[in-house]
Amino acid sequence: MIFSLLKLPKKTTAIISGIAIALGSLWGVSIWQDISREEILNLLLGSVLMLGGIMLSALLLLILLILLRKVFSKISAFISRKNS
Repeated sequence: MIFSLLKLPKKTTAIISGIAIALGSLWGVSIWQDISREEILNLLLGSVLMLGGIMLSALLLLILLILLRKVFSKISAFISRKNS
């Protein structure tokens, strides 16, 4: 494949290939369904924003869980020191 000639890592080539396939599919659907470029780009932008929102929500939830774990560990350490 052409990516092996460019000496790119496998993950990078998978990402580039996935994006190329997605763009080709969107182009094919837009021609098949007679959808304008603006509508397709709006759908693509909406999808990217939705995925970004999901990723941001997951990151915030992860941070919250980590902070709660630290607080609970400090509380339990304080209680065990107080009882000793």
